[in-house]
Amino acid sequence: QVSRYLYVAGHQPELWRDLVLRKSDSDRRTISKVGRSWRDTYVLLFHCPNDDDEKLSKRLEWQMKPMRMPGIYSDTIYQSHLCRSFNIPASWYQDDDNQMDDPSMMARTVKSVSVEDLTPEEFFSQYEDRNQPVVVKGAGKGRAIDKWNDWEYLHQHNSSSSKTFRTTSGAAPLPGNFHLNAYQDYTKFDYLEESPLYLFDRNAFNANKQWEEDFFPEFYQRCPYWDPSAKYGHDLLQHLGAKERPDHTWMIAGPKRSGSVFHIDPNATHAWNACIAGRKRWIFYPPGEPPPGVLPSPDGDEVALPLSVGEWIMQYWTQHMEQYRTRPVNQRPLECTTHPGDVIFVPHGWWHSVINLDDTNIAITHNYISPSNLGNALKFFSEKQDQISGCRDRAESIKPEYIHDELVKVLSKKEPQFLKKALAQKEWTCRAWDTNKSLCNQDDKTSIPAKESNIVGASITGRKRQLLPERENDLEHKHPKNEPVVVEAQVEAFSFSFF
Repeated sequence: QVSRYLYVAGHQPELWRDLVLRKSDSDRRTISKVGRSWRDTYVLLFHCPNDDDEKLSKRLEWQMKPMRMPGIYSDTIYQSHLCRSFNIPASWYQDDDNQMDDPSMMARTVKSVSVEDLTPEEFFSQYEDRNQPVVVKGAGKGRAIDKWNDWEYLHQHNSSSSKTFRTTSGAAPLPGNFHLNAYQDYTKFDYLEESPLYLFDRNAFNANKQWEEDFFPEFYQRCPYWDPSAKYGHDLLQHLGAKERPDHTWMIAGPKRSGSVFHIDPNATHAWNACIAGRKRWIFYPPGEPPPGVLPSPDGDEVALPLSVGEWIMQYWTQHMEQYRTRPVNQRPLECTTHPGDVIFVPHGWWHSVINLDDTNIAITHNYISPSNLGNALKFFSEKQDQISGCRDRAESIKPEYIHDELVKVLSKKEPQFLKKALAQKEWTCRAWDTNKSLCNQDDKTSIPAKESNIVGASITGRKRQLLPERENDLEHKHPKNEPVVVEAQVEAFSFSFF
């Protein structure tokens, strides 16, 4: 027997998630099956790993439902509930074009343009060269949009059912390696943790050629400015070799309210992100203008920030909204929602956070260097080798201390005109790497190594959690009188609006 408080604390999903991830890592085990919660998953994986399908089905029916525990008061548990169940505004689900009649919304929304109306010359001159984000409507439409809403299709064309997919979370102690069917089941947990694991796999298309064919040929045809084989000098890192270059293309998937906390993309690269299934909310801050609650060190090697999207929203949303009123126009944040078929351009050096809005969210993203950011990328490879990522854990990749020289060497033969201009650049042309930025408060953080986080290129530093302002200090406040709290309740029951 245990105390009622210990019973409640022992059912928190983060506790059991960390146990599963640590033991899976030590046992070199792939997460091949899940229950209805992390606790049940621990039992299935480590106490009955050899069950056949019939036994597994019976165990899934048996899995325990937690008892109700009224009268439990905990700031820690209450805050975690709020951060994992924040209310998603209805306006985030709408097409941003429908809100452009409001001048105030126009000023804070990422510009969008139809793929039919955007020529390569216009893309480079108006967006990439100016380092401005843009949503290209319809750029990602095609077979992937039509087929990938159905997980069964992805399973059928997954070339190996034993292939593992890497998942990460800024709050998790380690990445998790899942089979695809197990990750799909995980996204259906009744009670996900505050910062859900996010499938972020760099090898998804290496082993699944049908997935690759579903998206890339049509995409490159519609968007020649992102086609590596076109004449525009896109993706200069390709000249290092497919295996030798840093990681560059990922398949991404996640459940509702998952996403990425604020970060700058690695290695001074640009990126595009194609929304395949579900919708995503994007929040951008310009280079050199960190969001409220995000405190980078002067050299950018460490960043102190909340480790979940929900925590940042709950603690800093009011300050975020103030930025539209108090900051100069060119320093204000931008926001938008991408829908299936949209492709967003993420310029190098911009802070951005992404929030998944639907039960199933799938995307493809690619990081690249083009003539517009080559000068800054070369400086990054030369001066910030300790922050270079995507090449340290693969034997065949070029290691950080050699990337600069190898890239200069190959571009002198392949793209000499672009290299000459980049080498003539002596200073940073993007404020993201301005070394005069103030140091974050060293007393208010605990460091997490970059290899254990979901943000690449810098050490992520989780700030010690503070109590939310103007909140009641018990779990039962949001429920009718005498209505007990269910430890593993549906998150929607704890919806809390921050507007």
